[in-house]
Amino acid sequence: MNTPTTRRRSTIGAIILAVTLTLAATATVSAGRPEVVDPSLMTPALNPSFDWECWRAGDRIVCDGERTAEYTAVEAIPCPDGGWIYATGSAHETLRRVGDENGRAVSTLGRTRIDDRLSRSPSFDGIVGHARGVWTDSYDYLVPGDLSSRILTRRGFDVVLTIPGQGLVMLDAGTWAVDFDGNLLFAHGPHPVLEDIEGAFATACDALAGQSS
Repeated sequence: MNTPTTRRRSTIGAIILAVTLTLAATATVSAGRPEVVDPSLMTPALNPSFDWECWRAGDRIVCDGERTAEYTAVEAIPCPDGGWIYATGSAHETLRRVGDENGRAVSTLGRTRIDDRLSRSPSFDGIVGHARGVWTDSYDYLVPGDLSSRILTRRGFDVVLTIPGQGLVMLDAGTWAVDFDGNLLFAHGPHPVLEDIEGAFATACDALAGQSS
């Protein structure tokens, strides 16, 4: 028999169930929101030229940074004759820093893409080349948060320079690694810039001037 007492119990049970479901849903939403962390708490300090967002992920703090640059006729590479190679183009970079629970850096992964037009003239008269670069940088901290223990490993295409009528003028690609002091740990692939930066610049300057190096 469905007595008033039974109906009241059913109503109370329905209310309790509704409240329980509401609280559970609220808890689920809250659990899905990461705890925001102040980027200034990271060690070493994050690159200030990037826009950063940081949050906790388990026993780690993760930070994502991004920056984009566009430039026109900037002095990019000095030439032996005292002139310059001018660049017009864009660069896009992202970084993901992973730190321990106290914000001390453990690793960083960076991605860079550069797309440039190059000329010996700021007005881009004469020969115009196309340079592009696509690479990843892996920063590994042997001691969390200790910048001096960091090792950088780069993989990809540092420079691919082509010029109409000349074809591929320069290719610097592969993998290399350096310690914090800039000591080369290893290198694989063609690396003319890494091996002889002045010679590589001179080759590019001559090619854009229509000369043979």
